[in-house]
Amino acid sequence: MKKTISALLTATMLLVSAPLLADAQSDIEARAAGLKVAMDERDDKAIKKFLTKDFQSVDISGETSDADDMITRLAMIPVDPAMKSDSKIVSVTVDGANAKVVQTRGMKMQREGRDGVMHQGEFITSSNDTWVQQGTTWLLKSTEVQEVTMKRDGVVMRSFKKGDPIPPRRPRGEGRGGPGGEGAPPPPPAD
Repeated sequence: MKKTISALLTATMLLVSAPLLADAQSDIEARAAGLKVAMDERDDKAIKKFLTKDFQSVDISGETSDADDMITRLAMIPVDPAMKSDSKIVSVTVDGANAKVVQTRGMKMQREGRDGVMHQGEFITSSNDTWVQQGTTWLLKSTEVQEVTMKRDGVVMRSFKKGDPIPPRRPRGEGRGGPGGEGAPPPPPAD
C-alpha cells in the first residue's frame, strides 16, 4: 500500500512539474526571443526590460560588463540588413525561481574579401545564461560565453573555448598576404 501511494505521489508530482517546466521553458524562450529583437533593433530601453538591474555579461576572454556597457558596444555595431542572426535555447534547467540556460547565437553575413570575391562569414557563440523569475517575469541575470567559432565559407577559421589562450588580433592588412603574413616578402635583413 505504501509503495502504491508513493508511486502515485511521484507520478502526480511528475505530471504537475512537467507543465510547470514546459511553461518556464516556453516563457524563457519567448523572453530570449524578445531580447534578441530588442538587441537587433538597438533599442536600449527595450533591452533593459529583459535584464535584471545587476545584469552581468562575461565574454570569452573573461571580461565582465554590465547592461550599459553591453548596450554601448552593441550600438557601435552598425545595423546591416544583410546580416542574419539567430539564437537557440539548447537546454533549460529550472530550480525554483532560477533557471540555468544553454544558448547558442549565430550571425551570418557576406563580405567581399581582399581577393574581390564575396565570402560567407559566420560567427557562433555558446553561452551559459542565468535567468531569474521576478514575480511572473523571467529576467536575464547573467550570460557567460563558453565558446566562439568563426567560419568563412563554412570552414572554421578560429575557435576558442572558455579558458583557451586567445591570440591578439592582428591589425588590418596583416596576416595572410599582408605585411609579415603568409605570402609576404621576408623582412629586410637587420644591419
